[in-house]
Amino acid sequence: MSKVLFLSDPSQVDVNPILGMANEMISRGEQVTFFSSDEFKAPIEQIGADFKAYNQELNIFQAQETRNEEEPPKSGLISALLEPMKFIDDILVQLRGLKFDYAVFSPSYPYANIITQLLDIPKTKQVAYH
Repeated sequence: MSKVLFLSDPSQVDVNPILGMANEMISRGEQVTFFSSDEFKAPIEQIGADFKAYNQELNIFQAQETRNEEEPPKSGLISALLEPMKFIDDILVQLRGLKFDYAVFSPSYPYANIITQLLDIPKTKQVAYH
């Protein structure tokens, strides 16, 4: 039984295709940990995966509140690009002490290669879908 890390952009376009793949892997006995946003918690847990949520401010497709009310809110994507270590550190903290045999993510997932290198995941699989 392998331990698999799924990294997903929090959008229907990214989650739905790899959710089916995660479900198939679980049915074959794999242990799946799946990162996404809270809106996908129920379907991820329904297939038997361990759900991990991005911090709300790190959801890359939603606007964020700013502390300075004079500035317009930055989108999560802009913040993730301007402050990548904040995004990456959140994931690493939540996965501290866990080991994975490989990771599954879409080609567009930001920082997947960095995250898998930092977690010392020996094999990384990219998923291409239409």
